[in-house]
Amino acid sequence: MPVNSRAKGANFEREIGNLLVKDLGLKNPVKRILEQTRTKELPDLMLGRWCIECKRYGDGSEPSADWWNQVLIASRNDNQIPALVYKFNRKPLKVRILASSINTKIENQDITVDLSWEDFISIIKELFLEDIDLHEKSSQV
Repeated sequence: MPVNSRAKGANFEREIGNLLVKDLGLKNPVKRILEQTRTKELPDLMLGRWCIECKRYGDGSEPSADWWNQVLIASRNDNQIPALVYKFNRKPLKVRILASSINTKIENQDITVDLSWEDFISIIKELFLEDIDLHEKSSQV
């Protein structure tokens, strides 16, 4: 049976949104940005200043340069921070971010680091509490 790649992508985005809520102890959901299906320059998810692009792919071990460029374009606005969450079959969930996101002494914006999901969550909890607060405040009805 053929796989609907759009549905697979949407399911993975929801999965990552749910994981963020659970692992960060959020009160408000991390919702998919539905407009991103029509506007290429938008991320899949937002958490405070974090622009999160989600990619699920069958075979492989390294994310495509196009995936990273996509999240860089989506995060080019003021103070936004790019993150690429990716998963290949039979491989753990990984997150690519700019090294300068976690160490402001790094000036070279081409240096990236790939983290385990657990390490990414720990970094958010330690260094980016303001983004958790921003998400919780902006999601209130």
